[in-house]
Amino acid sequence: MLKLSDPLPEVNEGILSTSRIGLIEVYRFDCRLIEARIAGNCRDCNCGLLKLSCHGVNGWTEYVVPNTQPYADIVRWTSVFLKLKGLSVCEAVSYVRSHAAAWGPVRTDIAEVALADLTAQLLNPSAGHAHEGAAFERSRLIDRSQAYCSF
Repeated sequence: MLKLSDPLPEVNEGILSTSRIGLIEVYRFDCRLIEARIAGNCRDCNCGLLKLSCHGVNGWTEYVVPNTQPYADIVRWTSVFLKLKGLSVCEAVSYVRSHAAAWGPVRTDIAEVALADLTAQLLNPSAGHAHEGAAFERSRLIDRSQAYCSF
């Protein structure tokens, strides 16, 4: 899984122009359950995962953001990601970059990292994700989530 600090690669490869995002999922977790993995106090944080799926390949990003108030309504906060559904990966990268000011740095970074991870998986499907085992099964993630949203 890529980190928020990793740059989003330039994409213009053939598969990235034809592969369309078909499913977007957002899971929100109780940050206190993963407090040991988070530096500092996370009592007022919002923690979760964003998953972008395309042709059976998934791009993931974990996020921990401060101040839970703007994120209280997961559907409203994540609704900007809905615009990515149906776009090719190349189109999605362009869309995120062109809407960065409106989305704000938090949502922009989260989307860019998930797209970078999806790009890496599409370009090298044999590498696979070590984390896509039992811990990342949808039913398990939903069981552990405070909120879940799917587009």
